Amino acid sequence: MHDATRSTSTPHRDPHTPHAVDNTDWLKTAAIILVSIDHIGHFFIKDDQWWSVFGRLAAPTFFFLMGYAQTRTVPLHWIWLGVILTLLNSWNADWTWVAPNILLSLALIRLARPYVQMLLRRYGWAAFVFLVSALFAVLPIAAKIVDYGAEGWLWALFGLYQRMYVDGRSATDAAGAAQSSAPPARAMAGNANLMRLLACLVAAVVYVWQEQREYSFPQIHFAVFILGVGVLSASLCLFLRGPSRIQPSEAMAGVLRFIGRRTLEIYAIQLAGSELIIKLVPDLAP
Repeated sequence: MHDATRSTSTPHRDPHTPHAVDNTDWLKTAAIILVSIDHIGHFFIKDDQWWSVFGRLAAPTFFFLMGYAQTRTVPLHWIWLGVILTLLNSWNADWTWVAPNILLSLALIRLARPYVQMLLRRYGWAAFVFLVSALFAVLPIAAKIVDYGAEGWLWALFGLYQRMYVDGRSATDAAGAAQSSAPPARAMAGNANLMRLLACLVAAVVYVWQEQREYSFPQIHFAVFILGVGVLSASLCLFLRGPSRIQPSEAMAGVLRFIGRRTLEIYAIQLAGSELIIKLVPDLAP
């Protein structure tokens, strides 16, 4: 719906209005495009290695944003959509066991996030070392419990640290130049910065290692994949939720906002549609 009070001659939307495109909208749109690439390659392309290289860059974004967001509510449709998608996947695999869908892992992360955040705030570096070590240790087990397993949870941990760093930096700025509180505030901000960078590094290295084990990319594909994960990691380290500096036309902005608010539903429709098409029209499978 157009705002009747806004002149039609205005070329750009004010980034501070409630309907402005958020940085999250751009990030989610990029992720859903990469998901589409991954699904097309997996279900319909015989030689899908390049499709997989770029498709593998989607999941880290979803996990990162789940750790970054402060929402505690788990929508019920995530659960039943995750169960349906898991059953469709198993159906196409002749009812063999498959890792439960990523939506169930995201729901688990949202439930656990507030407790993990309290642990991190209370125990600092000890909690960081414990969580990273524990997630690394359960890598072989977690992959069978949920899609992407502990490698996805590491990206969520990075997202949580990124949010804590951003919030801590804002609090430090708001405190001003109070002499008594400045040194400890700077120390806390420095620790948060270092921990989120280390969390990013661990998540990226483990993800590259695990995905290469699964896909065995040739050398050139692997090099591009490493580059892609590196660029993605750097972008996520710079991520800050809020109105984007780049505000597109109203038509495109509407699309971006819709994708940003319905990303997981779009993902579920894409995946379910692909699973059903291949099941009902097997000749389309590579």
